[in-house]
Amino acid sequence: MRKTIVSLILLGTIWAQALICGADEPSVEVFLQTQRKVQAVLSKALESTIGVGSGGTGVIVSEDGLVLTAAHVSGEPGRRITCRMPDGKRVRAKTLGRFDHADAGMVRLEGEGPWPFSPLGPRKSVKAGQWCFVLGHPGGFDLDRGAVLRVGKVIFARSDTIRTDCELLRGDSGGPLFNLDGEVIGINSRIGDPLDDNYHAPIDAFHKMWDPLLAGEDLPNTRRGSDRGDLGVDVETHVKGVVVTRVRENTAAVDAGILVDDVILSVDGYSIDDSSDYRWAIGKNRPGASVNIEYLRGESTSELTVELGEAPRRGRWRRRGF
Repeated sequence: MRKTIVSLILLGTIWAQALICGADEPSVEVFLQTQRKVQAVLSKALESTIGVGSGGTGVIVSEDGLVLTAAHVSGEPGRRITCRMPDGKRVRAKTLGRFDHADAGMVRLEGEGPWPFSPLGPRKSVKAGQWCFVLGHPGGFDLDRGAVLRVGKVIFARSDTIRTDCELLRGDSGGPLFNLDGEVIGINSRIGDPLDDNYHAPIDAFHKMWDPLLAGEDLPNTRRGSDRGDLGVDVETHVKGVVVTRVRENTAAVDAGILVDDVILSVDGYSIDDSSDYRWAIGKNRPGASVNIEYLRGESTSELTVELGEAPRRGRWRRRGF
């Protein structure tokens, strides 16, 4: 009976997501194929999805109890918290690092394993249009109800966020976003007003910050206003990083000799995948800070050290959490 109920829920969810997206009506075979794939990996996904802290969700990703969640769920590194396993068991845990820019956080379960876990998706594997599903504990952990499933599609994916049409609710924060192979490809982060305005911390952000997060580092967000360092260039996403499209006058970039069409590959060892990566890597520094930039000019790769200037004032940007 339970398998039948899950099947009906999956079919209804898939149909609803197609209507939300305004897509052409999928064939019954598409429904059934997607349903079969989700059912094949759902049991393992449910076993690894847990309650974290006072109202969030997380997912175990290693047999020794490493948990991925949202940074606003894990909170400050080094805290002692309680997690809830799917069977209701309470487990003590310790918060590790957090990366506020992508809302990525880590937690370590205490006690003996092995713990049930779900595998991580590979880097740069999330594409617009692919099917996915989320699990979470909206409204908080409920043993009788269990984790809640929603199926949908990826709308877009960037280095700092994934947007899907899997409708999220308060309490889903920190829950896992899976591909149809049962791999974790994101962590539930925040919502907007439309039903398809659902955002997730991408697994790429965890991969890139794995060692600092595991070590318990509290990675700063981009600074605001005049407190934010500035290189003095405009950039666009490039296949290898970001390409410089304009060098502004009287800026650090001019002094350093950076030219239009240079491709910035990394900043202080942090690899740049898109303009969002670049904004964080530069903007987390104060004016006057020195950063090391690796760049490509023509066919040659070079490095230079630049003392950042002061960022121009711009309008405020606010992120809505949940």
